[in-house]
Amino acid sequence: MAKETFYFSHDYNARNDDKIKTMIRKHGLVSYGIFWAIVEDLYNNNNNITYDCDLISYFLRVDIDLIKSIINDFGLFIVSDGFISSNSV
Repeated sequence: MAKETFYFSHDYNARNDDKIKTMIRKHGLVSYGIFWAIVEDLYNNNNNITYDCDLISYFLRVDIDLIKSIINDFGLFIVSDGFISSNSV
């Protein structure tokens, strides 16, 4: 049985965005993978996921402080009323 999948566009030069560059400079390329994992979750959940850094860090198997920094420190995501979203999604 075929698995149903969805597609979202991804700019081939997203890594050159100044916010992304700053994040990578601080945390390395692992942060870029984490960023895209969060973006995928946003696409799967109508651009709205619960702001639960402990849960995100558990499922991505990374340190919670890294998750908090990626979400809060670079202007890549919006945190409001206990949820994460993105203007780009």
